Amino acid sequence: MNNLKKYKLEIILFIVNAIYMILELIAQRILSPYFGSTNLVWTSVIGVILLSTSVGNYIGGIIADKCKEDDFKLEKNIIMNIIASGLLVLIIPLLQRYFISLITDFINDIKIGAIIATLLLFFLPSMYIGMLSPIIIKLKMNKLENVGKISGKIYALATLGSIIGTFLGGFVLVPNFGSNEILFVLSSVLFLLNFLLLENFGRKQKLQLTLVLTIAIVINIVCFLKFYQNNVNNGDKVKNGNLGMYVNYDTQYGKVTIYNTNNKIGKVRHLNIDNGHESATYTENDKIYELVFEYTKYYDLMFKSSNSINDVLMIGGAGYSYPKYYISHFENKNMDVVEIDEKITNLANEYFYLDKLKKDYDLNNNKRLNFITQDGRIYLNSNTKKYDAILNDSFSGNTPAKNLTTLEAVEKIYNSLNENGIYLTNIISALDGEESKFIKAEVKTLKEYFRNVYVIPCKYKNDKNIVQNNMVVATNDAINFEDNINIDYSKAKVLTDNYCPIETIIPKT
Repeated sequence: MNNLKKYKLEIILFIVNAIYMILELIAQRILSPYFGSTNLVWTSVIGVILLSTSVGNYIGGIIADKCKEDDFKLEKNIIMNIIASGLLVLIIPLLQRYFISLITDFINDIKIGAIIATLLLFFLPSMYIGMLSPIIIKLKMNKLENVGKISGKIYALATLGSIIGTFLGGFVLVPNFGSNEILFVLSSVLFLLNFLLLENFGRKQKLQLTLVLTIAIVINIVCFLKFYQNNVNNGDKVKNGNLGMYVNYDTQYGKVTIYNTNNKIGKVRHLNIDNGHESATYTENDKIYELVFEYTKYYDLMFKSSNSINDVLMIGGAGYSYPKYYISHFENKNMDVVEIDEKITNLANEYFYLDKLKKDYDLNNNKRLNFITQDGRIYLNSNTKKYDAILNDSFSGNTPAKNLTTLEAVEKIYNSLNENGIYLTNIISALDGEESKFIKAEVKTLKEYFRNVYVIPCKYKNDKNIVQNNMVVATNDAINFEDNINIDYSKAKVLTDNYCPIETIIPKT
């Protein structure tokens, strides 16, 4: 206990800086369903939070100098700052949807929207955390000649806390717990830290602070339980087919939302990751293995190849809509599915009838469907198996997986195909105009290895300026596609691992 009191300031500094980094990870996760998870959003989050820390350091330095050598005043300021940051973290999950919805209603620019959202939700709590370091340095500095040693120790501890927070948040908390629930826990931890500083207060003040802190912690616990239970209940309602309900999950790679709607054919369950529509399934028993999204039906174009298609690789599983269709409609054919996120596969089992497919087609015994949890590019880098066809439907929100679009990735894809094998990839783009930069660059990149590259628009055949799903087919085989559209890619640049500006060339709409 004496050691706890002796090093109380170091403990506080270490923990608040860990919380600071977890907040940065949570900020990106909260913003991603509305603004995506591209580098543009990350840049906005990092820039705003660094700004808030800079402002906090500056204000904290002014406060520290005003308090002079009054240790009690300095400790009181530390408590006030931690309480303020705890309250501000507490209100983030309560108000985030209102604030962000308001922003997206009036601002269409992703960069500006992400910056304003980060400012509204995360600037102040990060600023108050930033104010602590200079105040703690002042409190620890008993002799002027020790300033170098003390400040070095303080910044080393703060950096170490930030490192631990990064690993704890990125590897443990965010992949396994909801963003809202994590925020309630962080807020509670901030309030608990104040108990380390109560010993120098008078009895009355100590009782008052204890009461305030206890009430705040109880509010956090109640909110945590309510949010957690609501998500569990919503999950059950979504499984039962209730309309208007949604359930959220956080994984290591994105924020997942699952919900039900109706279309002209039947009841549909959707899976969104960040702000992208990743997969869907019909929920009525006679339709669960049918395809909802029109573009996914275009993967059947692989059967136009002169080769017999038996072994297929699909990169990007999500709700496993096409793998379910492929296994149920094409007898004795096999598919390997590479999905980077194991939790997504688990959700597909739970919500998208993947478990039922396994039972209906005895997949655990015949191994017609093979599940590979890995990044698609990493799998291709070490793959020695040859496939008749490779299908790519790998996206992060609406952004294609960058590392699968480059010349180096195309080489790995080409080497993973049998002779005259066929590669199909879904590209959301216009075919001409400003919004066609990415598809033109990708066609040019594919042409570096494949003799023939075909572009088949999935909906609008006669309007090249509409952003839509397009099936791009690359092969050395000569295939007659009636809907093939010729596009002028002569001015496009080949995409490489060194140069692949996905965020600036994909369509903005």
